[in-house]
Amino acid sequence: MGEIIKLLRQQIDLCRSLLLATERQRQALCDGSGDSMSKETKAIEVLLIGLRRIEKRQSLLLKGTATKNLAELLSRTALSEERTTARQLLQEADGLMREMREAVAMNGALLDRHMQFILFNINVMAGTPAEATYTAKDMKKGKKRTGADTKVFDASV
Repeated sequence: MGEIIKLLRQQIDLCRSLLLATERQRQALCDGSGDSMSKETKAIEVLLIGLRRIEKRQSLLLKGTATKNLAELLSRTALSEERTTARQLLQEADGLMREMREAVAMNGALLDRHMQFILFNINVMAGTPAEATYTAKDMKKGKKRTGADTKVFDASV
């Protein structure tokens, strides 16, 4: 039981650190700071490696007890103070993991918006129309649409 508590505490510490790094990454995304974004991404990668190690140790522990997850293992153990502590730590770890999923989803959405903005600016500068290059009507006639009528910048200026 002591090993389970130790692993859960390590997992909770790493999850808290990951949450902080994710928040810093979100702030870097909002500020548009590429250097900060890169730095926080590297910090997150290091923390995720540590979390994977803990999960591997947990899976080895579960394999030895023939259980599928820690909740099942704890339900099979006798009622004790250590079991109560382990259950509380497991609930805390689950809550932190839920928060992490939400934070990562938010950062993913921000990254998608940044990518859309970049692609839009590239299309504007290149004079590429936003709609499809060929419409169904043009395809039937064998015509190709040109982007000449959608240019934002006038070359004669």
